Amino acid sequence: MSESELKMALQQEGAERIRGLWQEAEATVAAQRQEFDAELARVHSATDRQIQAESAMLRNTLLFAAQGRAQKTRLHAEAALEQRLLLLARQLLPELAGDDRSKLWQALRGELPAAAWTAIAVHPADQGQAEQEFPEATITCDETLAGGLIATSADGAIRIDNSLSCRLLRAWPDLLPKLLGELRKLVDNHATTDPHTTG
Repeated sequence: MSESELKMALQQEGAERIRGLWQEAEATVAAQRQEFDAELARVHSATDRQIQAESAMLRNTLLFAAQGRAQKTRLHAEAALEQRLLLLARQLLPELAGDDRSKLWQALRGELPAAAWTAIAVHPADQGQAEQEFPEATITCDETLAGGLIATSADGAIRIDNSLSCRLLRAWPDLLPKLLGELRKLVDNHATTDPHTTG
């Protein structure tokens, strides 16, 4: 083999080795690029899941807080409405008693058990009947009673409040849900018939 042939053979072998090295390098780069892309996709997927989880948690937290505020507001509104309704009901008691005051007095007085009543509290409009029926008792007048009476025994051991005001308070837990139900119906009917509420 001549020197030129040897030189050509070495050049050819060197070129093949360089091609082989480039191919290995390109294969390594391609494999690393695939690993990088796969890792990047995994990180993106994990990040997306984390963001979705955090978003869902934040949404649930905000929703829960909003529901809590709405519930608190509703409870305050209902408490204020209850007080307003009770005040209105108390204001209507004299009118209720005035329809047939004598009959109402007899009915409420008739519910008292037999006893030695020494103190009777009544509305001023019932003072005359109280003095007639309890001549031995001290009669006091109280306009807030609206109707009926409060009777107290001599030793103070027995006190019976059979006034309209007291009866209203006893009946109020049963009356209030019915009143609120009727008010909701009125509000709902108004909302559906009010032209300003339609789009």
